Amino acid sequence: MRKISKKLVAVAVSATMIVGSAMSVSAAVSTGTDVVSTGKAWSGYSIYTHEDHVAGESKAKKNICWYHSLLNTGNTLTDQHYVGDKVTDAQLKALNDAIKENNKKKGTSDPTVSKHADTWGVQDSHKCFGENASITAKSANGFTMNVVSTGWSATWTPMGTVAQSNPWGVTATKIINVDRGRTYNVSFKIKSTLKNELEKEVERKDKTYYNEGTGKFNYIKHVHFKMYDDTDADGAALKLKGLKATQAGKSVVETNKTVLKDFSSFVKLDSSNTAGDGWVNVTFSVKIPSSVATYQAKRKQATVGFKFAFGAFLKEYINENNMSGTIEVKDMKVVAGAQGPVAPATVKVKKIKKTSVKISFKKGISAKKYEVQYGTKYDKEKNKIKGGKVLKATKKKSVTIKKLKSNKKYFIRVRSVNGKQKSDWSKVVKAKTKK
Repeated sequence: MRKISKKLVAVAVSATMIVGSAMSVSAAVSTGTDVVSTGKAWSGYSIYTHEDHVAGESKAKKNICWYHSLLNTGNTLTDQHYVGDKVTDAQLKALNDAIKENNKKKGTSDPTVSKHADTWGVQDSHKCFGENASITAKSANGFTMNVVSTGWSATWTPMGTVAQSNPWGVTATKIINVDRGRTYNVSFKIKSTLKNELEKEVERKDKTYYNEGTGKFNYIKHVHFKMYDDTDADGAALKLKGLKATQAGKSVVETNKTVLKDFSSFVKLDSSNTAGDGWVNVTFSVKIPSSVATYQAKRKQATVGFKFAFGAFLKEYINENNMSGTIEVKDMKVVAGAQGPVAPATVKVKKIKKTSVKISFKKGISAKKYEVQYGTKYDKEKNKIKGGKVLKATKKKSVTIKKLKSNKKYFIRVRSVNGKQKSDWSKVVKAKTKK
């Protein structure tokens, strides 16, 4: 594990997701269509290549990337592990102000640097963000990324141990147009040439530390990927089903249940394994939520993000930091499978009486019938309606809810039904019966 000093405290960089811009509306595609070429092209990210930099903005606003935030603290970008320099109060404040501004801009809550300024050098703060990688070639269905270093970003404790990994220090991302309620079958091939020399920590006479090579090399790199709502600030992951990753027929999927839900499954890449020319074949399926209310409510054209995490998992796989080489992905397909029913995009209250409420809605995609739910209580956090019931499925797109109490507020929503399949619920509408 990379230790900059025994008392190092570093700030973590979260996996913040940028909200994408609206795209033109497209008709639902046919089953079997490969949609990998839609949406936006592959983009890479690492701390050193500072893709989150906002060009042209005043430094006084501090709306700048992490790279330049660190430069503004007086970072000399040397390769020293410990220099004995003390971080001044002004430098500490400048870095924390930049972090807070970045958090506000990106909607995240990364921790600021704590006041242990007399125990670590300015260079050390930068070395904790040593990720350096960029995409050198790309097409709709793949890319090649040159990795100078997978880095060692993490939340470090004052004791020099890792509290939480930050695998998102090196990423590759693609945005794809999708249909709500549809299942997609995803496949691609991935290969790594990453490796690193294992190091040992050596103590100097002045009780500072440096890392020394051992002559032994590591060729294993665990990587993670997810499909997620690219409009969500936290990058909420969708559930992947039937995940398989094989090299020459042998599974290279590993599950580590001690880590966060979004990356409990890893694909183990071994750059020393030449079986199958080094290629790992990956397949899985994912279903897009089936309601505008539950997925990208402000977009007519739904999208999904696909993101690889190539940064170091310092807590889970301690020997895989500071690796270099290339990552190559090819033959990626995102094939449209079965289109499930989608909830009506809008539900309107048409008529309110003392003991009844009439609603209407437009046809839901792939819907044969509709279920209407109503109740007197709505738990927004749990997305549950209580104090009512679900009416029997009907083909009508105009429904009158009867036998209600007078002068009472009701919460109402609709979902589409097709055989045994049911969509997510629509957006909730409110209606108060007359006195």
